[in-house]
Amino acid sequence: MKKILNDANYDQIPREDIDNAFNENAIVGFSVKIDFDAYDFAEVFSRGRRTEMFTVSKLFGLRKSEHEHEILERVILFARMKSVENIEEGADGEPGVTFIKMFKDVPLEDLEILFPNSKVTMSLKDKLMLAIPAVAAGVPLLVTKVVPALIVAFVILSAYLGVKGTVEEDNLKQAIAVFSALGALGDFLFKQWSKYKTKKFLFQKELSDNLYFRNLVNNAGVFYSLIDSAEEEECKETFLAYYFLHIAEKGLTEEELDGRIETWMEEKHNCMMDFECGDALAKLRALELLIETDDGLLDVTGFKEALAVLDRRWDAFFQY
Repeated sequence: MKKILNDANYDQIPREDIDNAFNENAIVGFSVKIDFDAYDFAEVFSRGRRTEMFTVSKLFGLRKSEHEHEILERVILFARMKSVENIEEGADGEPGVTFIKMFKDVPLEDLEILFPNSKVTMSLKDKLMLAIPAVAAGVPLLVTKVVPALIVAFVILSAYLGVKGTVEEDNLKQAIAVFSALGALGDFLFKQWSKYKTKKFLFQKELSDNLYFRNLVNNAGVFYSLIDSAEEEECKETFLAYYFLHIAEKGLTEEELDGRIETWMEEKHNCMMDFECGDALAKLRALELLIETDDGLLDVTGFKEALAVLDRRWDAFFQY
């Protein structure tokens, strides 16, 4: 798996970088919790990075600011859950299952949403947005209705049990008021619980939407995609090495060739890259297209000769 990823020019993201990304503020607008103890291993690979500007709302949308975030153009998640014998009781995820998933355009700060056992959690801001209105509405309700009603209920109960006093008609009316107050309290608590569940459901839906639109392929399909990508990347490397050696006025050293290709990619395509010159030259050498001089300079055969060599090799590939 790692060889295919390397051939397709994917780089593994170190665990330290993943942990740092989890500590950053997520762009998706909600927090996610992951139980890493449920995994035998969990590795993330990426290819291609760019930066984009995102508008972030603050103070309930009254203030907006622009922030630059790093986007991973292709991401591979390769993870396996622990077996039934090794997984801890209560851990999230199906024991023993291996996940291979490919995603596109994932912000570095949102890597946590890709993991299969990720759980949406309330951030401190979201909790405060639910708690402050609840306290503001709940305290007056408790002070003006519930507490006095409970006092009356206690007095009535004491009278019925013969502890103290007698129950009069006014007391019965007050008892009804007690149940009304308790009903109001129950209704209030139910509404707050419903708001919490609705908020969490919306976050879960947003998580699902993010995964749906970013997920490209899963499991066996990832292998097919990676193998095609690896072949394409190796062809690109070979074409670049051949072209720059062909247009050079004189032979180049490996370092000169590497520098020219990387400079061209940066100036022409605004792409910073570490060109694997050794791999490209190895392919040209295997195809019998590379010319090497005794003084360490490199060149390639001309187009006509190169086409003849490739045609001959292709015809000899299938033996009948």
